[in-house]
Amino acid sequence: MLMKGRSIVACAMSNAQGVDLNTASAEQLKSIGGLGPEEVRRILAGRPFKGWDDLRKVKGLGDILVDNLRRAGARLDSRH
Repeated sequence: MLMKGRSIVACAMSNAQGVDLNTASAEQLKSIGGLGPEEVRRILAGRPFKGWDDLRKVKGLGDILVDNLRRAGARLDSRH
């Protein structure tokens, strides 16, 4: 059963809680539901991200996926 206000995608991304997308290893990124090998490669190649809008510019990551990552607790704390 889903909690009120949470989508299936957000629930699948529960492994995103606390993961800093600017410093996470490939293995940490792969553990996040919704991210496949190509998305992980593109995130690694596109770092550092100054904000969520920078992450939205990564090919293959759309607004919905980025919003779900943010809502699931992923972070962009280690900005350079």
